[in-house]
Amino acid sequence: MKLSKKRVRHTKGMDITPMIDIVFLLLIFFITVSQVSETNREKLELPELKGAQDQKKTSLVVNINKAGEIIVAGNQLQLADVAFLVGKELETNGGDPGLVTVVVRIDHNATCQVPNALVKQLAGQGISKVRLAVQVPN
Repeated sequence: MKLSKKRVRHTKGMDITPMIDIVFLLLIFFITVSQVSETNREKLELPELKGAQDQKKTSLVVNINKAGEIIVAGNQLQLADVAFLVGKELETNGGDPGLVTVVVRIDHNATCQVPNALVKQLAGQGISKVRLAVQVPN
């Protein structure tokens, strides 16, 4: 007759599966956000300016290419559509135009007609913070 007892080990371990899931979700989130922020920037040849500052947080990025087409977030829009987008930004900021900042990126080969009309439209909506994007020379 065998009188040995089986020893059962009761150790409490930490389950790290939820933590790994959260890390992967955060990784996917940051990769997606970085790619979305790059879609707002069309490939344009910007004018160069020494001593320019890096771009700060903006509400809306408007691109104007060489042909004078207005492109926002990869979509070609008319001036009235941009006014509608700015109106939506104003609504989300409580109607305060001081909180809305628009960055206008203009190809250096473009004419001034479309940017001037855009700035007039923005001024008519009360937007005073309009920044013109430039490229810092190396």
